[in-house]
Amino acid sequence: MSQQGLEALLRPKSIAVIGASMKPHRAGYLMMRNLLAGGFNGPVLPVTPAWKAVLGVMAWPDIASLPFTPDLAILCTNASRNPALLDALGAKGCKRALSFLLHVAT
Repeated sequence: MSQQGLEALLRPKSIAVIGASMKPHRAGYLMMRNLLAGGFNGPVLPVTPAWKAVLGVMAWPDIASLPFTPDLAILCTNASRNPALLDALGAKGCKRALSFLLHVAT
């Protein structure tokens, strides 16, 4: 990986949260909350067809609808959806994605 590629992964200027949610026990909610509360200064783009906004941030129904290509996408969805989501991210021009398989006890 190039220095520029590593920089975009570790210090992205914008982040899309795929599977963002308003349900506190969901990974997409926790990721949004932590990015917003943690002081990330760039645009955070929640992607979810279920909500118009997540934690006060306008949401996009799908990856194709994003207004620009994010530096990084964080997948907070069921792993079975990842191949199709990665294809959509590639079509959008996004070159970096992280997938978190989280289990939150309820």
